[in-house]
Amino acid sequence: MKNKTLAASGLLLSVGLGAAHLALTVKHHREKNHLNFVRLHADLLRHTAADPRLNENTNYGEFVDLSDDDRARFMNANAWVTLWSVMLRLGYLPRASVRQVAAEFMSGPVGREFWKRARNHRRVTARDKHDEQFNDLMNEAYAEAAQAPVAA
Repeated sequence: MKNKTLAASGLLLSVGLGAAHLALTVKHHREKNHLNFVRLHADLLRHTAADPRLNENTNYGEFVDLSDDDRARFMNANAWVTLWSVMLRLGYLPRASVRQVAAEFMSGPVGREFWKRARNHRRVTARDKHDEQFNDLMNEAYAEAAQAPVAA
């Protein structure tokens, strides 16, 4: 009887470890895919910002009135925001550090104006709770920066 109990316990432990390994493998695969998409996104932003002829692709909605220079600045801001989101998602930056980075980003006029224009799109395109929480963090930093007195 004792041998059967040990065998059953060993089998349950093996199944549990196998399931945990499978779950970690799936999570790793998702994170790797996400990182590859972010890399593609960054490449696309870099190429578009570098060539004003490509601005027609991003010349719509909230961004239709931007000059080529401002559009390039906003694409750069978008690339940074996307990178910080991924760094938080993958654990390369803790939330407190991202909060500080967001505050510094919002302290400049380009960061604030970018977020003012882009935040609704980022809210609508959030794919999961991580994106929603990251957007909330950025919105908090934006609200604080918007309330801060402007230095003369």
